[in-house]
Amino acid sequence: MGKLDLLNSGVQRYFDDFVNKLEQRGLRYSIVETLRTQAVQEAYYAQGRESLERINELRKKAGLYLLEESEAKKVVTKTMNSIHLTGKAADIVPVLDGKVPWLITANNAELWRAFGALGQEAGLEWGGSWPPFDKFHIGWDAPHYQRNV
Repeated sequence: MGKLDLLNSGVQRYFDDFVNKLEQRGLRYSIVETLRTQAVQEAYYAQGRESLERINELRKKAGLYLLEESEAKKVVTKTMNSIHLTGKAADIVPVLDGKVPWLITANNAELWRAFGALGQEAGLEWGGSWPPFDKFHIGWDAPHYQRNV
């Protein structure tokens, strides 16, 4: 079973279409996350809000790797009620030279925008279209795609 199989059946076809569009264009990608547990959501929500000790306690409980202080300071979700919890969202990222370009730069911004455009063509809402925007006009949650039906 692939990660997309964990999605709500009402949205799977949109994500399948997105992945097919990526593959047709020869774009390499990684599906980082789809359906999320409440424990994982709590651990993510703690980042940037709680102490390193508390964050790693929650991450351990959720089966996630432990963070260093610098990574723990970054807020990675704005809600405790993520649409990932209902199986209607996925984090899908480009792979460039065998690595995920997590830091958006002048060298990879066009690739991130191409991914976003293809996701939107497939009928998905792209987190990269949500403000605030960076200097490349890509929103704060570029890996995130959702279909709220």
